[in-house]
Amino acid sequence: MSNDTDMEKIVEVTFHGRGGQTAITASQLLAQLAYEKGFKDAIAIPIIGAERRGAPIQAFSKLSRNKQIKTFDSVKNPDYMIIFDTSLLNIPSIMATIKSGVTLVINSKNPIDTCEFPENIRYYIVDATGICIKQNFMHSSGPILNIPMLGAFGKITGYYDIDTMKKVIYKEFGETRGKKNIEVAIEAYNSVKEVEYE
Repeated sequence: MSNDTDMEKIVEVTFHGRGGQTAITASQLLAQLAYEKGFKDAIAIPIIGAERRGAPIQAFSKLSRNKQIKTFDSVKNPDYMIIFDTSLLNIPSIMATIKSGVTLVINSKNPIDTCEFPENIRYYIVDATGICIKQNFMHSSGPILNIPMLGAFGKITGYYDIDTMKKVIYKEFGETRGKKNIEVAIEAYNSVKEVEYE
């Protein structure tokens, strides 16, 4: 959960996904969720590169409760990393950004091997892919992972709740499409769990 230090600092979040997994949209929605919940400033920073299906994608969000954000560069030392695909943990440049003190939110059904991780991290898993398949929350590229990953992130940080997600999602997607988004968000919100670091 969030703590008092989050009130004073700019919280930095990185999203790691693959093309088609909606990581960039997730960073944009996170900024909207933060605004809706009363953060003073929130920005999304996409990295536009090779966006072909399956290619690694990065995006960033910066959130501030009480001051304006004046830096728009990419995040180097994130407070949170949201990992849409566990295979991305095999990429050295991504593993290099997992530093002591970071909190990971990983799309995984089962705990992962943490032997390569530094000490003093926290990590959570949520079966976002399984939720999407069960709920038929899919598009042509596969599961739509942004909503379940954001549902899980809201639960572990306390930065926003399901009511906040409803407001933003209905505004963004309309009531008909929004209803399915909310169902997926609720399931992820309720099922994300912390894994004891070994």
